[in-house]
Amino acid sequence: MKKGLLVLSFCLLNLNLAFAQSPSCSPSAGQVTLKQAIKWYRDSAEQTALYRQAYNAGTDYVENWVKVKHPQPKTWGVVLDIDETTLDNSWYFFRCDDVADKEADFEHFVTIQQKSVALPGVVEFTHRVHQLGGYVSLVSNRDGSYRDSTGASLAATVANLKQQQVEFDQVILANYKSSPKPTDKNPRFQAVITGRYDPKEMVWTNTLPAHQVIAYFGDNIQDFPKFKQAKMDVLAKNSKEFGIFGRGYFILPNPMYGSWEVNLYH
Repeated sequence: MKKGLLVLSFCLLNLNLAFAQSPSCSPSAGQVTLKQAIKWYRDSAEQTALYRQAYNAGTDYVENWVKVKHPQPKTWGVVLDIDETTLDNSWYFFRCDDVADKEADFEHFVTIQQKSVALPGVVEFTHRVHQLGGYVSLVSNRDGSYRDSTGASLAATVANLKQQQVEFDQVILANYKSSPKPTDKNPRFQAVITGRYDPKEMVWTNTLPAHQVIAYFGDNIQDFPKFKQAKMDVLAKNSKEFGIFGRGYFILPNPMYGSWEVNLYH
């Protein structure tokens, strides 16, 4: 018995020493860098595959819904985010990662310069929705009230989308001048569904009749109705709330920025 206790004590001592000598697992600033995220987003085959996968799945979902429901044309539609869902802005983060978090710089360089390209699969998807008789609404947190000497955010956004051959029926941006919560998309989602638009909350190209939205696409959990980052972060990964993804909600990868950054090491 004493021999057994000695062996056990020796093992526990070695285990404690091993833990004491192991390197710290706490993340440092250099372990997760914006440069790594940008490189993955710009260069990896996985990024392209994930976008194609999401838009292929979205196309299948919409086609099946139309086949089953037989809706009248222009009584239904889809909603897509713009940045990192429809248009790829990684060129900006690649060149300006040291100032990439400045909203005014983003609006000026990304929106006004119109250099962003369509992401894999989105052009084909938007064309297919139109072929099937649906509306395409683009709802973004870009600042629709932004204007400088070179132009206005809304007009430049529309020009960039058309340049990239993305098909859409309306663009709705945030109104940072008057909205109390300009990053909350829910008032804009409701505008698409109800056909009622509040100028204090949003800036838009045109209005559409009230219609059913059957699918949402975004790169942020808050690109989907009533989803909040803080709430989703604390849910178990098998929670039923996540079950809607792939079934009307389609999320795209974006490791460069997002509301998840608040809890980067949570």
